[in-house]
Amino acid sequence: MPISFSSPVARDARARGAGVTAVLGPTNTGKTHLAIERMLGHSSGIIGLPLRLLAREVYNKVAERAGADAVALVTGEEKVKPPNPRFWVATVEAMPRELDVAFVAIDEVQLGADLERGHVFTDRMLNRRGREETLVLGAQTVRPMVERLLPGAHILTRPRRFSNRSVKTWPRSRCAAS
Repeated sequence: MPISFSSPVARDARARGAGVTAVLGPTNTGKTHLAIERMLGHSSGIIGLPLRLLAREVYNKVAERAGADAVALVTGEEKVKPPNPRFWVATVEAMPRELDVAFVAIDEVQLGADLERGHVFTDRMLNRRGREETLVLGAQTVRPMVERLLPGAHILTRPRRFSNRSVKTWPRSRCAAS
């Protein structure tokens, strides 16, 4: 008989976050790009995105790298499904639930707080897992929600991206010096 000092409820809660990595940070820090690269490194995968146009853009990138016959696109308005796709790109609402894939990513999980669509993002965060890797991506502000819903998840933060433009410094005005 195994000895355990934590309650079954606490163990189950920790298990929800086991094997999940949350990548959190500001816009334009490469979170979605990271998810695409990670997915392509696996034998199969699915990425759920918040917008149909973003899903189409990611589909085009993945198809360019893996071949159109290896990638499916599923949104509320569009369905491109070759006979045996290895990779799936979908809107979060349209993510096929029955797939058993090595990699799962859910992008923009801060939409879990949205009154209309939040339940779908929360459901995918709680119930979709890759056999080998699961990523949830979102804004740094979602960290408390991730910690609460997925205790035990590994949380990474992306550094703030600074503009490449230099800041022009103006000489002190002669009027200000008087």
